[in-house]
Amino acid sequence: MAYTIKEIADLAGVTTRTLRYYDEIGLLNPAGKAANGYRRYDQESLLRLQQILFFRELGVPLKEIQFVMSRPDFSLLEALELHRSALQARAERLDRLIDTVDQTIATIQGEWNMTGKDYFDAFDETRYEAEAREKWGHTDQYAESRKKWASYSKEQQDAIKAEGGRLTIRMVSEDPNANPGDPDVQAAVGDYLAYLNEYFYACDASFLRGLADMWVEDPRFAVNYERVREGGAAFVREAVHIYADQHE
Repeated sequence: MAYTIKEIADLAGVTTRTLRYYDEIGLLNPAGKAANGYRRYDQESLLRLQQILFFRELGVPLKEIQFVMSRPDFSLLEALELHRSALQARAERLDRLIDTVDQTIATIQGEWNMTGKDYFDAFDETRYEAEAREKWGHTDQYAESRKKWASYSKEQQDAIKAEGGRLTIRMVSEDPNANPGDPDVQAAVGDYLAYLNEYFYACDASFLRGLADMWVEDPRFAVNYERVREGGAAFVREAVHIYADQHE
């Protein structure tokens, strides 16, 4: 299918002047010209322009875009995978910033209690992602989780997070008289395992046991359970160990 310069500009939300400039510098040449001399673009042109806009969205200067895309070894699919990873990392950072805003508002209103560190953790763009790659980047679970999470829409991600929050409360149990081995708590652990398998990665009871140990050892994870009840992280770890002993 052929497109005029006006049609492709309207599709991409750019100006015809921009497209003419890209043609001048050799970044996006038209597929050909009509009998009247007007530029004509095709499907390949759409893909190339999309790549340029992805790079621009990530803040890459035009000169660098031109250099990268003109290389003989340039791969469209590899570039798209890199774009997805970079954009997903940005989306995750924005989610952390939004969470920090919500927690700050709740703290000001007396409904939450942030530590001094909590105020600024979300501004570190690379810390958690780099740490996750270092710890789990070699695992199949890490690769599967990244791929699945990137496939969800923002609405789906929000719903998945909300479901995880509800499961967390069920595992910790707001009943002060509850025990880790209670049927309701054990059912919640089983549901959480199913939740991980459905939305993130293949996970068995042994792997969940290791996660529960980490929830206690790392205060960044422990706080999610301590907010529900004092000693919540240790409570959940014991509940998971009981579950794992019965299902491994």
